Amino acid sequence: MTAALKPIDKILTTEQVDAWVAAERAAGHRVGFTCGAFDVMHAGHAQYLAEARAACDRLLVAVNSDSSIQRYKNPLRPVNPWKERAFVVAAMASTDCVTVLEEDRPLSLILRWKPDFYIKGGDYASAALRSGSAVEAYGGQTVVIPPQFAASTTAMFERIQALAIHAAPEQSQTAEPRGLVLLDRDGTLVRDVPFDPSRIEILPEVIGALRKLQDAGFRLCLVSNQQGIGLGYFGYRDFIDGNRRLLRALGAAGISITKIYFCPHSWGETCKCRKPAPGMLLRAMREQNVPASRCVMIGDSVDDMAAAKAAGCTGFYLGPIHPAYSSCSIAEATDKIVEAIPK
Repeated sequence: MTAALKPIDKILTTEQVDAWVAAERAAGHRVGFTCGAFDVMHAGHAQYLAEARAACDRLLVAVNSDSSIQRYKNPLRPVNPWKERAFVVAAMASTDCVTVLEEDRPLSLILRWKPDFYIKGGDYASAALRSGSAVEAYGGQTVVIPPQFAASTTAMFERIQALAIHAAPEQSQTAEPRGLVLLDRDGTLVRDVPFDPSRIEILPEVIGALRKLQDAGFRLCLVSNQQGIGLGYFGYRDFIDGNRRLLRALGAAGISITKIYFCPHSWGETCKCRKPAPGMLLRAMREQNVPASRCVMIGDSVDDMAAAKAAGCTGFYLGPIHPAYSSCSIAEATDKIVEAIPK
């Protein structure tokens, strides 16, 4: 495979293009020629150059010089100098050779190299090309490529100008949360289906409890051990897809989860995030800027409670009977939280 030329190697003087065209013709290649300012590249330019290259074997692009643009477009243009514009055009995979167009019209270059195809972009007929008759006179063909995008450099400038005179809006003031409620996922919010995070069945009382917490001013986050990822039973995408279903169901009930913190490590891996370690809880309190005194953990396992204790926050246990913890429902935990943490 032949190595691709660097953009700078594609930029040639008109004299060097003489030799380039001769070599391409000798190799049996059909040369296409096009030209333009290419001041600020956009999707329309990219589409046009790609289709121009598809119409020939080798594409030669003449980029208008700065002085020619000042004459036929605007004395304040171009935005970018010729060297930079030529480099960008040369960097396109669709271009094989780039040179300068010093005159306002390309006729002299067309007659100098007599390309097989004279290619222009636009929504007009090929007969309307001013240099078209000269191309046909020496046996060449004119090709017009219609635009697929409603993009133009002028429109881009107008949009940039409009954006520049608009002041960026102030950030909205987010109310400080009354507190932070950290929620275990499997067995607490949804039915625990070992190593299948895609099966989402929200448990009874969850919707009402979360809505009550949110309405009372509490911010809600998930903190979940997902060792099945580390053990290879499922992947990140499976876990995230399951969460999308959960968030969609909660969102339909008007409930917003601010952030999902999870530990993907297996039991055999050493980490600071897997509960009963407090890493996820401490990170959540830090990032949500809520002190431990206003943070609670709701979970169905002893590990959830141990993590809450290690993080310095209160834990509410929803699991089976245990000698160290008194169990409650999520609705009961919600009532206690709303009562215990002042507004």
